[in-house]
Amino acid sequence: MIRIILSLFPPFRWFIEKMGVDYDRFILILKLKLTLDDRKDKNVMGKPGNALLKQSITQIIIGILFALLLNIVRSPFTYYYMAHTFLMALMAMTIISEFSTILFDTYENAVIQPLPVNGNTVSLARNAHVLIYLTLMAFNFSILSIILAAIKFGIVSALAFVVTIILNVIFTLFLANILYLVIMHFASGEKLKNLLMYFQVAIAILLMAGYQFGMEIVDINTVGDLKVPVRWYSFLIPPAFFSGLAEALSLLNFDRQHLIFIAEAVFLPFVAIYFTGRYLTPEFNSKLMDLEQGDKGSKVKAEGRGKSLWYRLMTLLFTISPVEKTSFKLMWRMIGRERLFKQTLFPFFGYILIFIALTFLKGNESLHELAGTDKYLFLLYTFLLIGAAIPAAILTGNNRHAGWIFKSMPLNSPVELFKGFIKAAFARFFMPFYLASGIVVSSVWGISVLPDVLIALLFIYLATLSSFYIQRPVLPFSMEKAALNGGDGFIKVFVTILIVIAFGFLHKSFLHWFSNANLLLIPLAAGLIYLADRVLAYRVIDWRSVDRMNAF
Repeated sequence: MIRIILSLFPPFRWFIEKMGVDYDRFILILKLKLTLDDRKDKNVMGKPGNALLKQSITQIIIGILFALLLNIVRSPFTYYYMAHTFLMALMAMTIISEFSTILFDTYENAVIQPLPVNGNTVSLARNAHVLIYLTLMAFNFSILSIILAAIKFGIVSALAFVVTIILNVIFTLFLANILYLVIMHFASGEKLKNLLMYFQVAIAILLMAGYQFGMEIVDINTVGDLKVPVRWYSFLIPPAFFSGLAEALSLLNFDRQHLIFIAEAVFLPFVAIYFTGRYLTPEFNSKLMDLEQGDKGSKVKAEGRGKSLWYRLMTLLFTISPVEKTSFKLMWRMIGRERLFKQTLFPFFGYILIFIALTFLKGNESLHELAGTDKYLFLLYTFLLIGAAIPAAILTGNNRHAGWIFKSMPLNSPVELFKGFIKAAFARFFMPFYLASGIVVSSVWGISVLPDVLIALLFIYLATLSSFYIQRPVLPFSMEKAALNGGDGFIKVFVTILIVIAFGFLHKSFLHWFSNANLLLIPLAAGLIYLADRVLAYRVIDWRSVDRMNAF
């Protein structure tokens, strides 16, 4: 299918080969990557999990919500500018969170390096692999926006929008390669890994902060008449390139301003492809080799014995059986070393800080006025973002075949192992941050809200446990963060968030029912946690399902 599509554009082969790429081997490697993606996705029964379909449905829903806002806009340039800005932000966050592991994957080198394939071919196939999924994602987000563009501005305008979406994806991937290469220029080996992790986390937080604070300053009533002015610096902003091209075809206006936009939108992405393949790829490959050497030669840090007061307190609070305690201790040590886990989870801590800042800054309320509201519930329940992210984050890592250690344990049931996994992650990465925020909340709203702090903690813990137990029984840090994993994981996180939001509204209604009615929720939440831990876990996790989902 890939070869058929590319054959429709005869200059494509010539263009690819000009970058020093073996076209036939490039196609074979790309097909191999897509085939492996398709075979990786299996559900608990060992059958295809349709993650790509789930991913597409989720993205289409998000795109519909954004298109409803775009529908208010009357100016074609503003319409396309907002659409392309939205797409670039989402694609940048996706590259950071989902596809960076593909761009920096050195695992395949052991297989491909002995073969007669040059580095440019492998790297371009790696980028094309990411490009395919990014393009699919961009069109999923834009389906309704394209339809609305056809209705508002005409069929030609909508077709131009489709073309600019593809160009936008190419250019965004090029920018990501540039940024990563700049970082790789200043560090190598173990330092490079740490720097990349913190860079990715920082960018994700900055994008979320820009979106949240940007939405706060936009008056929804004025969006319809909003017009993005074209200044001299507009010709340096990528979304403006593509918006100018689409507007030119919408209005059939080909003045100097629009011709500059058209030239930038059409030529810059292809110049970016050529520049990446011809000049950046060799440098990128060289840095990847350094990164691989860093994997082999990095020093092993000495680990503490896990005898801290906090560890002992969390062990007493969260575990009961000896097997669960052992699993808890093992996970406590493992989880502090896993970069992919931190890379997945740390942005959510940043998001929560942004929500806390918005709560205190929005409305210009004094602390005394704020203390008279129930906004502390919002602060407490924002931590559901972390609780919802932990179950999926535990699965992702590079220990693909280390599960035999757990498989070899003389246990009739793996449930106690999995219970220790999730509880250690929750105790180590959720509890300290939540307790610190609980102290802040109680200092502003008074100690009378301490029962509410406990209730929110119990409901979030319940949702975290339940989400982990019902998801795929994959052993910790053994699932690759491949392109197809995003949709299934996003749906689980989304459902978990909805459940906790429902608990939050129930909590709020009890506060306004009668005095101390919220205390009734404590035994309710504790009972549900007991059912999840003692009934649900044993019904959905067994060795047969674990064997189907793990490689030993």
